[in-house]
Amino acid sequence: MFAHMPIIRDIVYGAAAQGASIKELCSKAGIETSDLNDSEKKLDFITAYQVWEHAVKLTKDKLLGLHLGEMANPTILGLVGHLMQSSPTLKVAFENVSTFGQIATDMFTYSIRKEGEVYILSYKPASLWIKQSPDSARQATEQAMAGTIHVFYLLAGEKIIPSSVTFQYRRPASIIEYERIFNSLLKFNSTSNELVFEVAQLEKRVLSYDKSLYKVFNTILQSKKADNSKRLTLKAELSKVILDHFAGQPPPIEVMASHLNLGVRSLQRKLESEKISYRQLSSDLKQNLARQLLSNAELKVGYISTILGYSEPSAFRRAFKSWTKTSPRKARKS
Repeated sequence: MFAHMPIIRDIVYGAAAQGASIKELCSKAGIETSDLNDSEKKLDFITAYQVWEHAVKLTKDKLLGLHLGEMANPTILGLVGHLMQSSPTLKVAFENVSTFGQIATDMFTYSIRKEGEVYILSYKPASLWIKQSPDSARQATEQAMAGTIHVFYLLAGEKIIPSSVTFQYRRPASIIEYERIFNSLLKFNSTSNELVFEVAQLEKRVLSYDKSLYKVFNTILQSKKADNSKRLTLKAELSKVILDHFAGQPPPIEVMASHLNLGVRSLQRKLESEKISYRQLSSDLKQNLARQLLSNAELKVGYISTILGYSEPSAFRRAFKSWTKTSPRKARKS
């Protein structure tokens, strides 16, 4: 999983506006300040979420995501943001985020659906992200949801108020800031993160709508999306599904085949054409993920073993030693 630099840059500059040092934040996250200007640069999953963790610590703002959302600009999503600005309506603008958002980052999924007289906008961080760093996933979710409200204001030139807002996580001790920003009915401990709008709200025109620009940006993004799909091998696709939907724990092949709407034998044949078995793919993914997780000194080995699906830390240690000929502890030190 990855996040393009414009998303990270927005977090860094937003944290700086809240008093954090850009240089210190970049140093702690292990990125070069010069890289902030490279819009095509991708950051790996762990580095990306650690930017959030360090930003919250340096600003001492436990609601940093909400507050950064209030300053959000469509350009945080790069070309997708430009497409939003040239869209005909707010609904179409958000549909484009749903369609092309994973070009900017595959750590997050957006969706929109209509139910009766309302549109429901959903925000879903990757399940592994929620499991590995729940607070940074919450921060990013709140930034995206509060950011939607602010971006809609920028696009339409007027306040667009949702009729209700739901969050997956527990109700915080104080919801004053949530009430101020969303000005809506709030619900916590829900099954999903959603903004609900009346249909008329999202049918409002985008002030900067430009038919010719819309066509240009849409064509570019369709091409990028197609190129990304072509480059994605089945092995890479399965790895992404395991990270996004199964929290990094490879399910039985029968479950994976069903998830992909394939028969087990069909999936096996496709993998054989790439000269790999499902068992080897699962083992490779666990090895790579284990190395990445161990690079985070704050994650205990016992917790890492749970993320990877081992019932006991000792079982993970044995597996890791069989892969690398060393222990997780020694690997972490080196």
